[in-house]
Amino acid sequence: MSRKLYFTRKNYIIFAIGLGVLALGFYLMSVGTYDSFWSLTLSPVLVLFSLIVIFPYGIMKNFRNEGSKSQEKRLDNKKL
Repeated sequence: MSRKLYFTRKNYIIFAIGLGVLALGFYLMSVGTYDSFWSLTLSPVLVLFSLIVIFPYGIMKNFRNEGSKSQEKRLDNKKL
């Protein structure tokens, strides 16, 4: 029984980038004093950006369709 996977290598790269940004955000949250720019402003922005933008983009983006569309375009150009 062969199952096709929905996620491609590009999706996993996006997940890894999101995980890195998330880890960086938590690291910056733990560095410095509680009222510094890094721990109070930048780190929550990084954490929310990774959770709200990067991870959903990695889940919802379908790279499989882009490859088939480019192949169809090449085939159409060869027919002309």
